[in-house]
Amino acid sequence: MNPSVVSDVTSIPAIVSRLAGAEVSALAMVCAVGEGAHASITAFITPGDNCSASFRNALEMEGDYSDALLSFDENLPPYYGDSDLDIDLSMVASIVGVDRVICLVTQVGDRVSVVRDYDGLEVTLIEATKIQFDRFVEILDGVGAGRRRFLH
Repeated sequence: MNPSVVSDVTSIPAIVSRLAGAEVSALAMVCAVGEGAHASITAFITPGDNCSASFRNALEMEGDYSDALLSFDENLPPYYGDSDLDIDLSMVASIVGVDRVICLVTQVGDRVSVVRDYDGLEVTLIEATKIQFDRFVEILDGVGAGRRRFLH
């Protein structure tokens, strides 16, 4: 991340809430930093005190979707109902200071939404994205909701 854009990563939930137009109570975000062979993945999760089972399930489903993309079959992304928030991922990336937001999972109240952009993503970055979703689930299972954790 570009520290001159977001010097305190704990402000990410407020940034996403402002862009979503609603108070985000839990979020998980996987981003790409750099281009081509020099690109890497960075991730952020803050499950919040009221993280729902649906939020955890969405993280699992996104991990499975990342894995399915690696099969090069035609795969439809998971559907979470009509609760999708209208968030411009390129705007989030610009404000947060990353090159690309690959996937953003949010919870507003009891509704879970996912915005994703896997188009043209290198296979190694899809694999790394899958690893991050697996780590998110481990965090939720291992330490419970309500604690802030950063993955590098």
